[in-house]
Amino acid sequence: MKYCPECEDEFVDTVSRCEACGCELISEARWRDLQAARAAETSEVFVRVATAGDRFEADVIRDALAKEGIPVLVRTFQDTSFDGIFVPQKGWALIEVPEELLERARFVIDALAKARPQA
Repeated sequence: MKYCPECEDEFVDTVSRCEACGCELISEARWRDLQAARAAETSEVFVRVATAGDRFEADVIRDALAKEGIPVLVRTFQDTSFDGIFVPQKGWALIEVPEELLERARFVIDALAKARPQA
């Protein structure tokens, strides 16, 4: 996958420019580095608020938190070095938010869970 460094949208690998803002897209590895650098710049302490079981769940949570103005880091366990062997044990990714926004983020995630149709 590729990502827009400006609007943070995700694209398939065949796309080279963001449809919304025209920026050149970056790789997932560079995207993770950029997220970590942005977190370090703000000197905020990010803490775990949720664990996503797959990419779709991570995207839904990330989008909901972003709409509420809550910065989000998605730290996936699906790395190429270990071919995702930790995913069944740990989940697909950790969702992290600034410590001072933890309660607000939990409220948003709880609201998502309540809105989800039950099988």
